[in-house]
Amino acid sequence: MYREEWITRIAARLAAVAAYSVGLLGSVLAADLTGSEIKALLSGKTFYVETTAASAAGTPGQGIIYWGEDGSVLYKTPSSALWHGQSEIKGNTLCTTWKERPNTGCTRYDKTGDTVTIYDAASGQVRAKIVKIMPGNFEKLAP
Repeated sequence: MYREEWITRIAARLAAVAAYSVGLLGSVLAADLTGSEIKALLSGKTFYVETTAASAAGTPGQGIIYWGEDGSVLYKTPSSALWHGQSEIKGNTLCTTWKERPNTGCTRYDKTGDTVTIYDAASGQVRAKIVKIMPGNFEKLAP
């Protein structure tokens, strides 16, 4: 009986250490992108996003964003409306001014493995996850 209790205790401790280690490793692997990393990731590309209610459009669903190398942005929202804007990097955030919905604030980008998550810089709420990135204006979005 004593031996079984000892094995159970050791197994429980090993499980706790493993869980703690995975948590630390996950924290280390998740990293906010710098302004230059955001620009390199998105500039001149089309990215497909899965949005949340905290997104600039305020609607969960699938959207498509083309970020031109000059900072111009076109966003096909989950409701299929086409928004027009201008973006700029400020520190480690991307700030976009939308003609259709001003004052949406800035976003920060977190990369964990292959997953890029977009957060509202002020509230910390998840706005979207990037599902796919394609070169150029892949969807031929136009004003």
